[in-house]
Amino acid sequence: MKKLFLLISLTILTLGSCQAQKDNMKTIDKNGMKVSWHFKNERIYFEMSAPTDGWITIGFNTNSGIQGASLLMGNVIDGKTNLVEHYTSNPGNYKPITELGAAAQVENIEGTEGNNFTQIKFSLPIEALSQYQKDLKPNMDYFMILAYSREDDFQHHSMMRTHIKVTL
Repeated sequence: MKKLFLLISLTILTLGSCQAQKDNMKTIDKNGMKVSWHFKNERIYFEMSAPTDGWITIGFNTNSGIQGASLLMGNVIDGKTNLVEHYTSNPGNYKPITELGAAAQVENIEGTEGNNFTQIKFSLPIEALSQYQKDLKPNMDYFMILAYSREDDFQHHSMMRTHIKVTL
């Protein structure tokens, strides 16, 4: 009887925790692209999706321009999810932060693709560890860059790109 009570109690606590996490999730949806996020244990967890079989990207900047933006570009190729942290030094010139001497901090990467739809999930620390990354703490204001392409090649131009002001 005690084991059954313990099992039921743990199930209720787990369900309550999942619901609390879902309640704290913020979501934006613009031009066919959807991004959701929530905070947990000093990390921010993202889910992004778009109507494409190519790459999808979110980015962060303090202004509506692309210069100085931190970009997270992902694709799914042959079932393998790739997500690369980029820094944009000026329009059209973005590089993986690892090529600039910084360590990538993205974790918990998973994704799916099919029927002209790509979804990628990942997490980042809320405190930037290099000049090429952004602090992503609760209640911080940013212009979030949303973009996607028909192609998996990160150098291929986007078919949709927009900025939206968000509060994390």
